[in-house]
Amino acid sequence: MYGHGFRKRPVDEVAAEYGSFRGKKIIFWDDNIAGDREYAKKLFRAIAPYRKWWSSQASIHAGEDDEFLEEAARSGCKQLFLGLESVSQPSMDGVHKGFNRVEDYLRIVDRIHGHGIAVQAGIVFGFDHDTTETFPQTLQFLEDAGIENATFNMLTPYPGTPLFRKLDVEGRILTRDWRKYNGRTDVVFQPKQMSAAELLQGFRYANERFYSLPSVAKRLWRSPGQLWWTLPLNLAYVMSWAANGRRVLAVPRARQDCLPDRSGARIGRLDRLSDQSRP
Repeated sequence: MYGHGFRKRPVDEVAAEYGSFRGKKIIFWDDNIAGDREYAKKLFRAIAPYRKWWSSQASIHAGEDDEFLEEAARSGCKQLFLGLESVSQPSMDGVHKGFNRVEDYLRIVDRIHGHGIAVQAGIVFGFDHDTTETFPQTLQFLEDAGIENATFNMLTPYPGTPLFRKLDVEGRILTRDWRKYNGRTDVVFQPKQMSAAELLQGFRYANERFYSLPSVAKRLWRSPGQLWWTLPLNLAYVMSWAANGRRVLAVPRARQDCLPDRSGARIGRLDRLSDQSRP
């Protein structure tokens, strides 16, 4: 439908539309604003006079280009969403995203922070190389790096994709109720190195720990600034998870789990936090 080219609107046209918005805060809803960095730099220079604040999504390559980051910051960029996906290099290699070099994550985040730009990380759990240890390892990295915000999802093999076909051939698809294919409330396939219940529990653990007040304080303390931007966003996530997190569907009763809770202590049964019947 969309072809394989990178299509761009004229810079002046985009800048004029940007300037026409009444709001002060703008989101460039672009899959990768760094897909053509030379075009992006021209765009940043064109929108800078409007003195608005903006955020967008970018590939990890954006953190390799200081001129890109400098122009972005000068034009009002306050946050970039990076699809880090996983802190496991084998997981990245396994899904043909080897250009995400896990060993470079911290350096790239530091470079972005060095320009006063916050980072929101996109994280996916459930790759074939993931184990129950992946959850605390991921959260430790995010906290140590001072990642301001994160969006967590469970791997979801959408119908018609190579991933779905692979898992279907392997007999690992658990349901064909497409309503459950949302990456947040249900595990729809059998993970390779953990149970479906463990994946669901790990997803809950990640959200509850990352958007706990101790983690918010630790991460934002390491943040380069922009507290007026990042703190309200974190508190909104805290309240949203508190209000909606319990909607995660119940999972079957399982053996004792090995995941730590937010304080580092061991939790009990997997269904302790995922039982819908709890208030």
